[in-house]
Amino acid sequence: MSPDQFFKTHSRITRSLKKFISDYEAQLDSDTFSAFLQNLSEEISKNADLINSHTIPEDRARTLHQLVEIETEQGNNIPVSCRMGCSACCHMEVEVTSYEAEILKNLVESGHPVDRARLQKQSQRSLQDPTWKQGPRNADSKCVFLGSEGACSIYEHRPVMCRRHSVTSPAKNCETLDAPITLRYFPRVDLLISAANEDTNMQIGPMAKMLEMALSR
Repeated sequence: MSPDQFFKTHSRITRSLKKFISDYEAQLDSDTFSAFLQNLSEEISKNADLINSHTIPEDRARTLHQLVEIETEQGNNIPVSCRMGCSACCHMEVEVTSYEAEILKNLVESGHPVDRARLQKQSQRSLQDPTWKQGPRNADSKCVFLGSEGACSIYEHRPVMCRRHSVTSPAKNCETLDAPITLRYFPRVDLLISAANEDTNMQIGPMAKMLEMALSR
């Protein structure tokens, strides 16, 4: 399989997976790289079929969550700095799918408390708004699902981007966003997210904007 064929077949893969593929292309001869792309394409398609076998959109999101959890749990031997109360990343922009937004909307409509004023303010920011780069220094950037003790109040329902995020560098490096941060990387997690993205009915956007839109419908 050629790169053109691969990217035409899988046009919604993650940026990280694109970089992973690019790095492999620089290391492999053309025949081996072609076989690698063919295998990767088959894996993406197989997992896309598995995820999309569910007719209820929220169940597709939950299936992705379960698959990603399996992958990240295999990396438990890698020491991470993330702990309950370490919540700098909960002040950053997080993208979610429209299916995940429905899960979050259902939680809110079932009585889960959120600061609607802060949610609306966050939803008005443009994608990659520079305000997010202030991190914890800006109280208005605090995730509406972050509890008073710095713990996620919807941990079992958190979006896939929160599930994949963990650092091996000191937690204090995350507080200012100025120090070096080293993330754990699982290529197969990107494969799974890319497989879920094959669903063209699914939209992706900033969590606050997606959730506010879902609540307003």
